[in-house]
Amino acid sequence: MKIKHVQFAEKETWNTFVADSAMGSFLQTYDWGELQEKLGYKVWRLVVTERSEWLAVISFYKIKLKLGQSMLYAPKGPVLITNKKSQINKKEVFELLTHEINKVAKQEKVLSFELDPETNDPAWVQILEENDFLKTKMDAQPRHTLILDLTKTEAEIIANMHSKTRYNIRLAGKKGVTVTIDNDRFKDFWDLLKKTEARQNINMQQESYFKHLLQLPLVKLYLAEKDGKVIAANIMIFCNKTAIYLFGSSDYEYRNIMAPHLLQWQAIKDARDSNFAHYDFWGAAPKDANGREQNWGGFTRFKMGFSPDADITEYIGTFEKIYKPGQLGVYRILQNIKSH
Repeated sequence: MKIKHVQFAEKETWNTFVADSAMGSFLQTYDWGELQEKLGYKVWRLVVTERSEWLAVISFYKIKLKLGQSMLYAPKGPVLITNKKSQINKKEVFELLTHEINKVAKQEKVLSFELDPETNDPAWVQILEENDFLKTKMDAQPRHTLILDLTKTEAEIIANMHSKTRYNIRLAGKKGVTVTIDNDRFKDFWDLLKKTEARQNINMQQESYFKHLLQLPLVKLYLAEKDGKVIAANIMIFCNKTAIYLFGSSDYEYRNIMAPHLLQWQAIKDARDSNFAHYDFWGAAPKDANGREQNWGGFTRFKMGFSPDADITEYIGTFEKIYKPGQLGVYRILQNIKSH
């Protein structure tokens, strides 16, 4: 096996590989790496090959931290081939990737390297631990999510919804809510997002992030309007046979019109009509030992209304390899002090 750094000329081959793998995610597409580059991040892309056949890829970038520190991060990486007739040695492939990443880490003088593979295979936990990776306290990407099966008929999907969800979809239509797709209406989305951010007391990405995001070919901006006014908006990703509900915002003043329900349903129908197999709600709250939903319970109930009987999908989460334990420890202590 060999490993090499990938350049723009192999962008199409890269994206095809990611799309064909069960471990593939939009966060590992070449396009997503280009988004990070536009935002000022330094990006690396590695591929492992054997007799010219691609076996694995990983895209990662350097994140500048406070106090002059930095780290490397591979969102939903690595991606390994999963349609190969003969089994590949995952451990050997990952060790080859890690060896090359270690060289980058040394060159860039980073504190750590984080990744979160798109898998729930416990074998990956063992592989990571054998390569000195530790589970992080916090996950960088949603570890739990709800995935709707789009191979069912539209009638079956509707029948499987919670009755209240069906009612709210019909209500929005009766109230005159219409849905359009228009990536050029950034200001409408941004104004609505800032309202949502203030109401829910959460910190969203910067304006430049969303402007560049909406330029990606795999992204669509869904807008719900009432009498010409945008009252809800969703950013959708359409990639690798899966539609992903990445961001959502709504106008609280119009909360009784139920526009988010109709907006969600339109995206689900569009994905199914385009032969996508899955609809990922991108995050759901797991239940605790007493069966109660943990953080983000309200969002989860909204999402579960579209598929109440679906199981919550759980991934292995984020792992990190620490290169400078002393400096990382001091950095985290100082950050913790500053946050109090």
